[in-house]
Amino acid sequence: MVQFDILRRDLTRFARNPAATALMFAIPLSMAGIFSLVFGSGGGGEAITLEVLVFDEDDSLLSYLLTGASSESSIDQRLQLVPVGEEGYRMMEEGEANALLHIPEGFTKDYLDGKPVKLEIVKNPAQRFLPQLVEEGVSLGAVVLSQAANVFGPELATIGSFMDIEGVPPDVQVGTLSVAINQKIRGLESYLLPPIIDLETMNLATEEDDSDVNILALILPGMSIFGIFLVAQAATRDILLERESGMLRHLLTAPITVAEYVVGKSLSVVVVTALGFIVLVAVGLAAGVAWGPPTAVLALISASSLAAAGTMILIMSLVGSQRQGDAVTTIVIIVWSMLGGAFVQLDGIPTLLQPLSKTTVTYWAVDGFNELIQRGGDFSHILPNLAVLTIFGVVTLAAGAVVLRRRIVTGMV
Repeated sequence: MVQFDILRRDLTRFARNPAATALMFAIPLSMAGIFSLVFGSGGGGEAITLEVLVFDEDDSLLSYLLTGASSESSIDQRLQLVPVGEEGYRMMEEGEANALLHIPEGFTKDYLDGKPVKLEIVKNPAQRFLPQLVEEGVSLGAVVLSQAANVFGPELATIGSFMDIEGVPPDVQVGTLSVAINQKIRGLESYLLPPIIDLETMNLATEEDDSDVNILALILPGMSIFGIFLVAQAATRDILLERESGMLRHLLTAPITVAEYVVGKSLSVVVVTALGFIVLVAVGLAAGVAWGPPTAVLALISASSLAAAGTMILIMSLVGSQRQGDAVTTIVIIVWSMLGGAFVQLDGIPTLLQPLSKTTVTYWAVDGFNELIQRGGDFSHILPNLAVLTIFGVVTLAAGAVVLRRRIVTGMV
């Protein structure tokens, strides 16, 4: 059949230009890889760890508290404090850590006495993101210490005086100090309790699997949807390229009708988009992403590809040139990806924008894969997603084909 000849010709052209084809897949895959490296590990690998050198000339209470806090199991995986001496500056010049914290001699005594104190942060000049995290963390700690000095200044001075006493401080002074601190805490109770901000943590791992969450599994589905839109965009671009190059006029001189050409090109876009999606899923499988039940995954791939292809064909049938088509489709792809959860998790989308989010193909595709991957759903759980994507794809594909045929017949394309 002529339609399959058009499909075979388009597939052969993509195969003969591997560089351009690989670039379409490289964009979403590289973005997913970058997000995975920044925000965590894939496949249970090591997560990013902050390594901070601590040059403590004071042998202070502060460094003791820092070391004690970092030894907590939840923090120790992310923060490593390494005691060093003067050689720490040389180590920083060689880029052996993210940052260096210098605590000068007399820091604790001066702080307790209410005198101005200073902490020094030396950041790794070859890095930007992680050293900035260290600086912000130390700045936050400095603010807390400063406010504590403002509230408990006299009590801290009393504690400082205890450091000058040989042996154990008198019971009367310790009792008086405890009462004073307790009274101030009670005075602050109305401001501190209940807290204005409450932090809730959630473990995404299932009860059956307590291993680390594969960050790539959270990111790759959205990036794959973004990627198949790029594939569909490239496939539909051929329609306008063939018109502008005169290839369409040449093809229509052969024994082929306009309807056969339109059906063949529509079939080509759908198949190329679906094959592109399969490639992205295969890459995810190789990286350890468990996409879900094969039948449900294939159904979602088919429905998502149909919707993406239908959208691109409809847009390309309405524009007047390749340049206009590229501009409009790129805007649609970026906006839908941002609203639909391709770049951020769906629960991270502002409540105000969530109604708009559900109007995008990206939302229904990403939500379907999240159901399979994160919530362990099966085919029955994604039926609403499949229905929306399939209906949208059929309607836009049919409308695009009708408009495209009419414009070819009237000579507008």
